[in-house]
Amino acid sequence: MNFLPNDFAKQLSDADYVNDCIQYYLSNKYKYIKPTIKGRLLGLKAEWLNALKYPELFEKLYSNGDLKNKTGMFRSYLRLASGYNLLHRTFSPSTIGFQLHTEKAFIAKQSKSNQVITSDHIFGTTTSGVEMFTAFNNSDFDLDYMTDIYIPDSMYQNIVCEMLKSEHQETDDKPGVARGKHTLEEKILLNHYKEVGIVTPLIVERKERK
Repeated sequence: MNFLPNDFAKQLSDADYVNDCIQYYLSNKYKYIKPTIKGRLLGLKAEWLNALKYPELFEKLYSNGDLKNKTGMFRSYLRLASGYNLLHRTFSPSTIGFQLHTEKAFIAKQSKSNQVITSDHIFGTTTSGVEMFTAFNNSDFDLDYMTDIYIPDSMYQNIVCEMLKSEHQETDDKPGVARGKHTLEEKILLNHYKEVGIVTPLIVERKERK
């Protein structure tokens, strides 16, 4: 089964290996945390349905239901509850078996350069969190659909990429990687990376699993 969108797979130096690693994670790690994911989803559902009872509160803090286009407290919280922590930190290079790098970061790492390397959530933790909750809401809060279909199919959205800090951050001379300015479809194409001169394909480094 292919867990990577085709347009994203084209941006990786070894997409088949990454796909195999996601399959391994789902078969060997993910199944054990599904009950905790269901608990998290139930909590988000309860908060959302309770907020609907209070229209003024819902408009101010819950983006009036338009999470994709309007800011709000609940939208920001999804960054943590889902974007960062839905998988309870089980999706890491040491458990999935790979790490992505920009070309410059990989060269710096191999040469043991003193250039500072940072990690970037390719798809953005807010974007992935909002996409997840929107799908949950649209499914009429179907837990089995979310844990058996949606989350496995969107597992790629948890992938991070190591890059030089100078590539990631804005400076006087150049822009940094844009945040919150691209759609999921544009991020799949890595447009937000290409716009700041990051070369593709990203390098896939194989890691020993623990």
